[in-house]
Amino acid sequence: MTIAHLSDTHFGGHPTATERVRTALAHVAAMSPPVDVVLVTGDIVDHGSEEEYAEAREVLAGWGGPAPMLMCPGNHDVREPYARVLRGRPDAATVSAVDEVHRVGAAKFVMLDSLVSGQAGERVDHGVLAQDSLDLLDAELASGDPTFVCLHHPPVDIHIELMDPIRLRNAEELAAVLERHDNVVATFVGHAHTACATTFAGRPLLIGGGIVSTVTLDAEPLPLITSELPPSFAVHLIGDDGRVVTHWRTLS
Repeated sequence: MTIAHLSDTHFGGHPTATERVRTALAHVAAMSPPVDVVLVTGDIVDHGSEEEYAEAREVLAGWGGPAPMLMCPGNHDVREPYARVLRGRPDAATVSAVDEVHRVGAAKFVMLDSLVSGQAGERVDHGVLAQDSLDLLDAELASGDPTFVCLHHPPVDIHIELMDPIRLRNAEELAAVLERHDNVVATFVGHAHTACATTFAGRPLLIGGGIVSTVTLDAEPLPLITSELPPSFAVHLIGDDGRVVTHWRTLS
């Protein structure tokens, strides 16, 4: 299985955001044999406006490849227009979490909503998984099918001062669910705008790079957040033995 993993597209957040997304998607669409699935792990848009979601829907829906595109919301997203405009949910006005489960071949992808809604006009940057989302994950894992867990917020520190305070707040609860099951292949997240890899609950944790911008290491002599570096995304290759091999790509 081949998984293209994009994150943090932030439509409307930078003059080159749409161009950068199109560049990444064109690269993925040209791959042969084609990828099996495309993931976008949150922060689809920057301000949560209807106009941004309409543009995101147009660009993402027309990406040019045969594979399904799966996504989850991030802290810059706004749940109601995300659910209604981008995901076509009839319950968008009342849904408390836009969790989705998709089957691709023999595998499941559980796309979890870690967005914390603030007051009107207020963005909350850290993430939390609601109990209903954790229960859904637990139930889906009980099937025994190979499963990829996807959400926006990393559940661990990545040693970047900007990002660590705004990671997933209830990581221990997520770990408890994952540790009850032996069929979790990997967890894929975004949010950090920097490509990195570690482990969580004994499985691979792979953090997608940023499409619209890159967050640099505290020690690097670079701006903290920059769009001068090219868009970055991951290609995850899963062999017959279940091993995940990740290649990161940056595109000029």
